Amino acid sequence: MKSNSIYIIPLILLLAALGIASLAKDKIVIKSNLYFPVKDGIILVYKSSFGESITKYSQDGEFTICSSEAVDFKYKQTLIIKEDGIYVKETYQYLKIFLFIKKEATYTYGNPLLRLPLPLSPGMKWEWEGDEYSDGDTNKVKVNGKAFDKEFIVTKAGRFEAIKIESIVEGSANSKNRVTEWYAEGIGLIKAKIIIEGGGVMGFMRDLLGYGTIEFELKEIRKQ
Repeated sequence: MKSNSIYIIPLILLLAALGIASLAKDKIVIKSNLYFPVKDGIILVYKSSFGESITKYSQDGEFTICSSEAVDFKYKQTLIIKEDGIYVKETYQYLKIFLFIKKEATYTYGNPLLRLPLPLSPGMKWEWEGDEYSDGDTNKVKVNGKAFDKEFIVTKAGRFEAIKIESIVEGSANSKNRVTEWYAEGIGLIKAKIIIEGGGVMGFMRDLLGYGTIEFELKEIRKQ
């Protein structure tokens, strides 16, 4: 079946609740809230390929909700944080391409999609493969990820020491996206870069609008 999924962090998104308590040269120990501060009432404002994008975090019982919104773009992920990893239970996306062209869908997974394994170490690699359901269709999705050491990232919001995560997401309809993300302690996503290499809706955006690369970069941190 044809897949229309968009993989954007916080799009991606990516896409990602994680927290790091301490960093040694060869080991990272993660706690759930330090890199995903949902209890602090933080609003993250990004400069993005879709214009200004605002991301908010909240809790809904056992689930962590990550919601991102721009003028013509909405993205929400329902996440499950466990001792062995961070999982995606559901993804909602809305994209207005032109005045009369809109893409909207909700995706669920046969088994929650593994976003990040825990605990996480530099050089660590992981893989997840499973079924994605939307509008009666079933699509195969495969994710390969790798963690890297921390590095310093400079944005309009400041200079941050951030852990780097790289993922390759492949799905039906020959869709393939290469995602690089940077997360800073106490804040969350600082920067994301998605390179569209395959088909699907992302390929449609690339061919129609010239979005071969989609970027998010933190420009402001607000309190709710």
